[in-house]
Amino acid sequence: MMDVSVAGKYEDPRAHAVRERYLDVFGGPELPVPVESIAEDLLGLRIEQREEMGDCSGMLLPAERLILLNAAEAEHEGEPIRRHRFTIAHEIGHWVCHCLEGRAPEQPAAMCRKVDLQQDTDRALEREANVFAAELLMPEAAVRDAWQAGPTVAGVAAQLGVSQLSAHWRLYSFGFVPDKPVGERGVRTSVGVPQGKSP
Repeated sequence: MMDVSVAGKYEDPRAHAVRERYLDVFGGPELPVPVESIAEDLLGLRIEQREEMGDCSGMLLPAERLILLNAAEAEHEGEPIRRHRFTIAHEIGHWVCHCLEGRAPEQPAAMCRKVDLQQDTDRALEREANVFAAELLMPEAAVRDAWQAGPTVAGVAAQLGVSQLSAHWRLYSFGFVPDKPVGERGVRTSVGVPQGKSP
């Protein structure tokens, strides 16, 4: 398992490899990262929305090759696609990091719940999936380029197709913004990348 921490720089080369493999096979624009197509076309995972998932933002059912998204979170403060994009990337992280690498031998369902994503939680697999998701959607070079093009959180978020909260965390992790972001529901983070307000 990767050593990831909020305080230090982190990266996940597996996310870069997946993104590069997708571009090599399918081509197209690099940004915003086509996370839905990566899941479905490259990895053969289906994506469905379901009602009544409670506090679960998303779930990976490895045996069914299925990513479930909480339909109740489809619209959140005007950023429905952005919220689900991070959840899809997070579940891809579980698929690549845990199922394909054999660390989940029985391949149980991987659920993404609010309580699992808090900074103080001891959920190494969830943190690892969050790092993967951040690296997949917001590669460092793209974040730096977006910041230089127009140094605002909103501008970076729009360019990368992520929520402002997610972009703020990523910018904070690279030292571009001085203040740690806090969402309206409190801090819901793992390794400096939110799964809160609207990733």
